[in-house]
Amino acid sequence: MQDPQNKIIDEATQRLIDKLLLEQIPLAEIARVAEVSEVWLRQYVNTKYQQVERQVRVSPQKKGA
Repeated sequence: MQDPQNKIIDEATQRLIDKLLLEQIPLAEIARVAEVSEVWLRQYVNTKYQQVERQVRVSPQKKGA
């Protein structure tokens, strides 16, 4: 039996996880459906979050609006 700590998560599974994350499904459910550990999934989400470009756009309001 393969050691679950050394399981390689293929690209298809990662794409599925990305889609499920957009649906705001709880991580525990995503882990169960994708057959990955919650620990791995949290690390994956944290890595994705760090890769997101941070931009703040402020639109000036017109006076009296």
